[in-house]
Amino acid sequence: MKIALIGCGKQAAKHIAGLKRCRGVEIVLADKEPGLARALGEREGAHWVESSEEVFADPQVIAVDLCVPTPFHAPLIRRSLLAGKDFFCEKPLCETAAEAREINDLTLREGRIGMVGYVYRYAPVFNEVRSILSGAGETGESPVIGKINAALMRIGGRGSAAVWKHRRDGGGGAINEMLVHMLDLAVWYFGPIEHAELLMKDLLRPERVIGGKLETADAEDIVIARFRSRAGVPIIIEADLLTVSFTQMIEVQGESGTLMASIQPEMPQFVFTLRAAGGYAAGRTDLRFENINLFDAQMAAFVAAVRERKFEARTILADSVHVMKALERLKAEAGNRG
Repeated sequence: MKIALIGCGKQAAKHIAGLKRCRGVEIVLADKEPGLARALGEREGAHWVESSEEVFADPQVIAVDLCVPTPFHAPLIRRSLLAGKDFFCEKPLCETAAEAREINDLTLREGRIGMVGYVYRYAPVFNEVRSILSGAGETGESPVIGKINAALMRIGGRGSAAVWKHRRDGGGGAINEMLVHMLDLAVWYFGPIEHAELLMKDLLRPERVIGGKLETADAEDIVIARFRSRAGVPIIIEADLLTVSFTQMIEVQGESGTLMASIQPEMPQFVFTLRAAGGYAAGRTDLRFENINLFDAQMAAFVAAVRERKFEARTILADSVHVMKALERLKAEAGNRG
């Protein structure tokens, strides 16, 4: 299986590591700057080519892995699909809901596999959360904690990994870089989003040291938003590029219980129920799972989907259409506020 990775920046190494752990995968690298592809290829022991044109023209390349800024996603996905190749791309899928619908329709029409890099879906604790919240996307209720009154989600990181991640013209900012991860979990748990409201958006650090140079930023580095799912679940998400020590957590309050979980094992992780339900005893049950490499799990799922020609529940492309619809509503409000 020959998979081409386009975009040889910082994120590419994580994808390469995951692909290398998959049996029978050959990796070829490409970048708009051939020197980056060559340097990464030499470090990783991978073949590289001068341009993405060679990737699309190569009949032996059956899938493309895109690690490029968001504005380049949709054009490269279209090229991949029309060249008869499956695709994986980093989040978010694209820039607009119309593009997302078009990509989903084209993927189905061409009979291809398409996946988006929402890596938190592969965390064992978040899979257990989905089980606890089973049915919430249709009814707004959990078999364990009852009718859901509120879901609170937070994700914060330090940023400054790349200049484009802090520039609006590169698709950067706290919405695209951070909030989108929690919004994807919200769609996965609670179903399509019907309402999006911007509570706060700001740029608190207009200058950052990135790669040893002082750079200016114009994309938001903190955002707080309120959403409501079609099933009536109220959701609040806070996301930022200001948190020096990465922090992530979700909290779900039901009429008969509380659920808390995080990608970080040191954070609170438990379900508390007033009465025994859904296989959980009354009172507090701690949630403890083995830490795994989420990128390895994600890339293994993509390779398996390509080999077997079918999706698993965590890789449904249509979910990204719902995410993009909610993002578009939120960004429209953000744009109105400047």
